[in-house]
Amino acid sequence: MKRREFLKAAAFAAMWTAGQRCFGWSLTTEPLGGAGLDEGSGLARAELEKMFDAIAAAHAKEPFIVTRTRWLAALFDHVRLAANADDAFVHWFADCDLPGRRCWLRLKAFSESAPERKLCGKWTTATNGACRARLDTSHTCPDWESILALGPKGLADRARKRRETAKTDDERLFLDCVTEVYDALSRLCVRWAAVAEKRGMPACAESLRAIAERPPRTLREALQLSLVYDRGQEAEGECVRSQGLFDRLYVTFYRNDLAAGPETRASAKALIADYFTRLYAQGHPNGKNIGFGGYDAEGVPVWNEITEIGFELHDELNRPNPKLTYRFGKKTPREQLEKVTRCLANGRTSIVFANEEVLGEMFRRRGKSAEDIVQYVLVGCYEPGIQGREIVASMAAEVNLAKPLEAVFNSGKDFAGFPVGPACALPENAEAFEREYLRQLDAMISSAVETARLCERSWYDLNPAPFMSGGYRDCIAKAKDSSQGGCKYNQSGIMCGGIGTVADSLAAVRALVDEKKLVTMAELGEILRADWKDREELRLRAVRAAPKWGNNDDRADLPAKRVYDAVAARINAEPNGHGGTFQAGFWSIDLDKPFGDCTAATPDGRKAKTPISRNNIATAGCGKEGPTALLLSNAKLDLAESADGHIADVILPAALAKASFGAAGIAAFLRSYFEMGGQSIHLNCFDPSTLRDAMAHPENYPDLQVRVCGWNVRWNDLSRREQLLFLATAEAQSSH
Repeated sequence: MKRREFLKAAAFAAMWTAGQRCFGWSLTTEPLGGAGLDEGSGLARAELEKMFDAIAAAHAKEPFIVTRTRWLAALFDHVRLAANADDAFVHWFADCDLPGRRCWLRLKAFSESAPERKLCGKWTTATNGACRARLDTSHTCPDWESILALGPKGLADRARKRRETAKTDDERLFLDCVTEVYDALSRLCVRWAAVAEKRGMPACAESLRAIAERPPRTLREALQLSLVYDRGQEAEGECVRSQGLFDRLYVTFYRNDLAAGPETRASAKALIADYFTRLYAQGHPNGKNIGFGGYDAEGVPVWNEITEIGFELHDELNRPNPKLTYRFGKKTPREQLEKVTRCLANGRTSIVFANEEVLGEMFRRRGKSAEDIVQYVLVGCYEPGIQGREIVASMAAEVNLAKPLEAVFNSGKDFAGFPVGPACALPENAEAFEREYLRQLDAMISSAVETARLCERSWYDLNPAPFMSGGYRDCIAKAKDSSQGGCKYNQSGIMCGGIGTVADSLAAVRALVDEKKLVTMAELGEILRADWKDREELRLRAVRAAPKWGNNDDRADLPAKRVYDAVAARINAEPNGHGGTFQAGFWSIDLDKPFGDCTAATPDGRKAKTPISRNNIATAGCGKEGPTALLLSNAKLDLAESADGHIADVILPAALAKASFGAAGIAAFLRSYFEMGGQSIHLNCFDPSTLRDAMAHPENYPDLQVRVCGWNVRWNDLSRREQLLFLATAEAQSSH
C-alpha cells in the first residue's frame, strides 16, 4: 500500500474522537527514515496486550482513570524503544498506539449504549453530511512552560505536594495518577538512555538521564524533553498539535549554552534542525505547529535568536512539516516580517500568519486575561488558544453550512429524507428563503451542539488524561482532570464549513428567482433534486452570472455576513459539557470533500456529490477578481467573533511573489489584510502553468509543495481530483 493511501485509511479509522486523531498514523508505523528499534529493549506487542488485559480486569470496578494510568505506566516500563546513531534525539517507540486504541473502543461502545448517543462520534454519513460531533482530544497545546521548568520528576513532585492539601478522595486519586505516570516517564527516560548509549549516542543518553532527574538546563536537554513528552501524551491518546511558542520557550537555554560554551550558533542550529527533522519523520499528515513572534507582556514584538534560526531552517529544509505560525501586528517591524515572507517568496509556504490585534480582541471578548493572551498559539491548523491554559478541542463538532439549503426546499428534510430541521412551507422569495435557511441551520446547530455536549458530559468516564492533565498547572491547582474542567479555560469549538457555497446559493436564489425570474422557487427545488438534469444552461447561468463570494461583491458578501453573524451569536454563547462554552470557527480544512459527497446540488450551480467551498475562499473557479477581492470579502466579517478560528486562503502567482512583489510586497499585502481586520492568513505561491506541468511530469517536481488548507503536502501526494481543484482556483485568481 502506498504511504499516502495508508495514512488516509489510518486517519479515517481513527476519526471517532477527532477529525485528526493522532493514534492512526505516526504512532503505529515507523518514522520516515526508519526507527532503529531495539527489539530486546522491551516486550512484544502481544505480551503488552496481555498485560493491558490483566490491568483492565484488575481495575474494572475502579474509576477508568486508574486503568488508564496503569496502562501508560506499563507501556513506559516495558515498551520496545528506538534510537538511531545518526540522530541527535530519540523520539519514537513501538506499540504506543495501544492505550489510545483501547480508549477508542470504549468511546465506540459508549455511542452504541443508548439511542440518544447513537450519533456521538459518527462520521458525517450518519447524518447524511449535516454535521458530526464527538470528543475532540486531537487539538491540544501542552503547558510547555511547566514541562520545561519542572521535567518529569518535578511534575510528579508537584502533584505529590498538591496531594498534601487535597480535600476529597477524587482529588487524591487524580493526583496519585499524575504522580504515577510521571514517575514512569522518568523511568522511561532512563531506559531510553541505555538504548541510546548502546546505539552510540552518548550525548543523547546523557541528556535523557539528566531530564529523568531534574529540569532541563541545556538546549539539547530541553528539545529532547519536548520530544519525549510529545510521544508520551500521544501514547496516552491526545494528539499534540502545538509545540508552543518556540522562540520564547527555548531562547534562554540557547543563550545559556552559548555563554557556557562550547555550544555555538551553528551547533545550536544543527540541534534545532534535527528537532525539526524528528517532527517531520513522524509522518503526521496534518503537521506539527510551532509558534513564533507576537507581542510579549510589555507589548514588544518578540524576535530573538531562535526566531531567526527557526525561519532560516524553514527556508533551508523546504519541508511540509513542521508548519510554523508567525504572530505579527501593527508594532511588528517591517524587517522582521520580511524575513518571514522571504520564505514564501522562495516557495516555502508552510506558514500561517496571525493578527495580534484581532486575536487579542477575540480573546478579550471571551474573558481571557491580558497576561494569558500574550501566550496564545494556533493549535492544529489555525485554531487560537492559550498555551498551557486550555485544551482548545477545536473540533468538538463540525457543521456543513450548505446542508440546510436542501431542507428549505424539502420541508425540513434533505432530498434523501434525512431530517435537518423543522417542517416548513416553501418560501416565495429570496428574503423568505434566507430567513428559512437560518431557521433550518439553527436547528442543525442545536443537534450538533447537544451531541457534542452529551459526549463531553461523559468525558471523564471515557477519556481521562492523567498524563496530559498532569502537565497543566491549573489541573494540579484544582486537583481535577482536564476532562472535568481542570484547565483555566474550558472552551471547545464548533467548526462551520462552506460559507462560500451558502453565500453563492443565497445570491443565486435572488438572481434566478426574484430578479431574472428564470424559474419559480418550486421549479428550482425540483431542478436541484434532479441534480440539474437537462438544465445545463440554467446551471451555467447560476455559475457564471450570479454574484459570488470572494469577489468583493456585496450581493454575495452581505448574505455571507448575515449567516456568519447568526452562527457566531448562536454558538459563542452556548455552554459546553465540561465547564466552558462552545466557540464558533469558520473553516473546513479538507472536509469540503466529504461534506460535498453528502450534499445535493445547490442553487449556485454546484452539482451533487462535489466539494462545497473550502474554508473561506471563493468556490473553486469562481474567484475571478483575484486575491485582494477575496480579502475584502472576508474583511466585511467581524473576525473577532470567530473564537474557534478563521482563515483566509490566498494564491499568489509565483512570478508575482518573486518579481514585482518579493518579500517586501508579500509583507505589505499581509499587513494590509490585517489592518482591514483579518484574523489569520496563509498563502500558496504558484502559477497555473507550473501546476499543469507538474500534473503531466510529476518526476520533475518532487519538492513542489502546496498549502492544502491547514497543512502543506507535496504536490505529487495529492489525488488527481485534489490537483484539479487547486488548478481551478489558481486559474481563476491568476485571470485577474
